[in-house]
Amino acid sequence: MARRVFGRNNMKHAIRIAAAGAAVALAPMIAEAKTLTYGTYLSARHATNVASVIPWMRAVEKDTGGSLTFELAADGTLVSGRDSLQGIRDGLIDMSTIVDFYTPNDLKTSTILTELAMLGSDAAVMTAAINEMQLLNCPSCLKEGEDNNLKIMAVYASSPYHLICNKPFETLESLKGARIRATGAWAVFATSIGATPVNITSGEQYEALQRGQVDCTLINVPALTNYSLYEVAKYVVDLPIGTFHGAHVFNLNSSVWEGLSDEEKKAFIGNIPQAMANLTEGAIAEDAHARKVATDAGVVFAEPDPALVKALETFKHDELKRIGELAGSRGVEEPEALFAKFQELITKWDGVMTQTGDDWSKYATALKTEIYDKID
Repeated sequence: MARRVFGRNNMKHAIRIAAAGAAVALAPMIAEAKTLTYGTYLSARHATNVASVIPWMRAVEKDTGGSLTFELAADGTLVSGRDSLQGIRDGLIDMSTIVDFYTPNDLKTSTILTELAMLGSDAAVMTAAINEMQLLNCPSCLKEGEDNNLKIMAVYASSPYHLICNKPFETLESLKGARIRATGAWAVFATSIGATPVNITSGEQYEALQRGQVDCTLINVPALTNYSLYEVAKYVVDLPIGTFHGAHVFNLNSSVWEGLSDEEKKAFIGNIPQAMANLTEGAIAEDAHARKVATDAGVVFAEPDPALVKALETFKHDELKRIGELAGSRGVEEPEALFAKFQELITKWDGVMTQTGDDWSKYATALKTEIYDKID
């Protein structure tokens, strides 16, 4: 019998057949590939995107084998901070970073929880607590998202706010009559200690401090470097005065979410705990870096007057009543129960952070087991 010789021409023919077969096999997969647009008002270089959002995108793309890919439309190219929710709701974008304060009528329960700013003193604790609160213990939060075609996935907290001033304020008494740039709960606090709140944007605070239009600004420590405030404000009262915990990330259009496969949803949710750990670690590191830069530039971080500490504690207690009344006026039901649960979760995560310390891998694991393994 003549021996068959599998020559070059036969080999090329076989390769062409194999390639064609592979193309046919892959065609359905390629057709189903999805690209989601993440529109944000933040710069592509903002820490939220660099430390968390972009690495999360790459991780999900890898875990889905490319069936999910992402495009980042940053710098407000598609949506501003105020219309991010509308952009998702109307399908202009698939995902975004949303500040709930911009949409108090749409995300009213989330906004009320954010009003409880003075309960916060640690970014890691508050990030974990607000996520467990909104995702597992606040049906109205999720319902308000659904009503706006929004699947709520994560919320993060800032590092704590401080009084950053252009001159020393060593006593509570000395703050009476001081002009303090402050908004929201911080403006109410300023009034409670006899100061005068001034409503100007964060972009205007440098010039206002430089010209003496305000004496202090209530903002987190990284503002010293992010806005170069260390050049004009040489005195910081080293007392944490609340956190902002109303920034939603990784949220997406509910209809888009329903169109994802089970494996895509698993990859989407599964990579959030590490992304949130990265974001929180970055916020705390940014805070420490700003402290060092400012201290090297001659900024003094001064111990607070005990009377100011006491005034803050009294204010925190009184805030629950004020915000409870605000919740009632906005139609948020049973605010007292919400507040009690949120405080319980803050205490819980304060204990968790005592155990995990600066081990961000353990923090991510805690977020996964305590929160994200329980959602779908």
